[in-house]
Amino acid sequence: MRRPHLAFALALAAVLTMPVQASAVPGVLWEADPKLGPAAVFDGLERDPGAITAANDPQGKYGPSIKYETWDWSEGKERCESRGMRKNGSPYRLGAAEVGQTFYFGWRALWQVNPNGKHWIAVYQLHISGASGGQPKSGPFVLRTLGDGKLHFQLTSPNGGTKHIWSTDFPVNQWNDWVIGFKLSRGGDGWVELWRNGEQQTFTNGQKRYPGATLWGTHVNTKWGVYRSGPNSGRATAWLNSGKLGTSYADVAP
Repeated sequence: MRRPHLAFALALAAVLTMPVQASAVPGVLWEADPKLGPAAVFDGLERDPGAITAANDPQGKYGPSIKYETWDWSEGKERCESRGMRKNGSPYRLGAAEVGQTFYFGWRALWQVNPNGKHWIAVYQLHISGASGGQPKSGPFVLRTLGDGKLHFQLTSPNGGTKHIWSTDFPVNQWNDWVIGFKLSRGGDGWVELWRNGEQQTFTNGQKRYPGATLWGTHVNTKWGVYRSGPNSGRATAWLNSGKLGTSYADVAP
């Protein structure tokens, strides 16, 4: 009679030698984990002036988060943003090798800024790097206010043209969930999609998807934080929680 522990060992050995099937769900590709610290999860920290730290959610809802804070200085624009992604100690970038693929950035944001100051403030950007001399250095898209109390989704094209394709009242002092989906493309087959608090948004074209190129230059950098024009005054703070990159909405939705 085979002893129970021997039978278990033989069964386990059989399982371990079976061929492993690849998962059909790629899952999360990158995460902005506050416990690792900003320098470990972002490719760069831009503090002109400012501070980027890990801290607990000030409203006590979501725990450890990443805090961006900027203030007045005399050198013009004020920027406190994280740039790009870092994974396993190295930059993790979306560029030429990823053209044609679909990606989703998801996060939870709390913004403590003045959206009525008559000056622009950007709170999220997907930003081009390595553009040629004649190409725009900003874009392909940004979430920002123009000091009009509204939050605008602005799309930039490789020729420098810009358009606002969505807007809403700027949500101050409240957490909101955001997801932006996009196809990385240098041509007209590119597109963007937007969700707020689990609801997919409709763009100015009447559709839930807006076409446009999303890559020129070498790669794109995701940027969270506060970037504002010089005439703004006072302290401004942005909080990031549950920042992720994935290949489906389900991967990254907060």
